[in-house]
Amino acid sequence: MSEHRYTLGQRVKVKTRFLDRSGDGVYEVVRQLPATPNGDYHYRIKSANGQERAVAETELTSAA
Repeated sequence: MSEHRYTLGQRVKVKTRFLDRSGDGVYEVVRQLPATPNGDYHYRIKSANGQERAVAETELTSAA
């Protein structure tokens, strides 16, 4: 079984926009969520304005 690619506190960007057209900018990983039954990892990420979202690992890229 693989491991999470991103660590707590790591800065990430979202590859796609959300339905409310947000998504640009850098987010911080605030929580690693358990893998889904098919092995996909998810994260809670937080924007600079404090808004949090849950996203799949495949939707993220490193901001570094």
